[in-house]
Amino acid sequence: EQSCEIVERAREEGVEVTCDFYPYTAGSTGLRATLPDWAREGGVDEMLERLRDPDTREKIRQQIEAGPPDWENLIREALYEGTVITDFAPDRNLQGKSISDISKIWGKSPADTVFDLLLKAESRVGIVIHSMDEGDVERVMAYPATCVGSDSSSLAPYGPLSQTRPHPRAYGTFARILGHYVREKGVLALQEAIRKMTSMPAQKLGLVDRGILRTGFAADIVVFDPQRIRDLATYSEPHQYAEGVEYVILKGEIVHEKGERTEARPGKVLKRESQRKGAT
Repeated sequence: EQSCEIVERAREEGVEVTCDFYPYTAGSTGLRATLPDWAREGGVDEMLERLRDPDTREKIRQQIEAGPPDWENLIREALYEGTVITDFAPDRNLQGKSISDISKIWGKSPADTVFDLLLKAESRVGIVIHSMDEGDVERVMAYPATCVGSDSSSLAPYGPLSQTRPHPRAYGTFARILGHYVREKGVLALQEAIRKMTSMPAQKLGLVDRGILRTGFAADIVVFDPQRIRDLATYSEPHQYAEGVEYVILKGEIVHEKGERTEARPGKVLKRESQRKGAT
């Protein structure tokens, strides 16, 4: 609610501000974000060196456990059971377990567990943090100046991209809005939800021939059943495609049909129109 108020004040002053959201009450980031800012200064190597030094490590621990009131909730949440490991290459068996779970397995404090996870993986530890309110998610979703973004990298339920246990947003973001928040809860009208997924972000990103069905525009189309579409990805089983998407058409070629991808690869990297023209 406060973020929407900040955006609204800026827009009233003539600043073109928008923001994006995804329809979940959990965020996802790297475990190193749970350390104080000063402990991460200088990059990964310097951060890890601090974690190896007993005196500096103790200083970080004391600051985390004291939890000053001006810290972001993200830092405090690192010690809670709601913080779950999603990516830990040294031991994939720890993925899906909370910091509290791993603390008990290792016989260490939550702070030492955080430090040692970061050291063992050279800082490359992914987490999901359950720290948001459902009411806030719905308020941000309904606010006119927000658009939809999964905030996720590309993943797959097979091969190397299936080795982590990611946030379900990677597979479920758009279907969850259309199924749960449009059809079931009525937070958004169908046409408004689609605008927030297509023409609005395309316009914001300067993609002048995308986001709208119009003669001369790229034929990027998703065909779905509004009565069946729903997300299946969960926090415990995230590698699950959504249901109800019949076709995905990219530049006029079918790339996804009836639950299966095709061999067509018409995609390309897109740039802002100003960049295409060589503007700075």
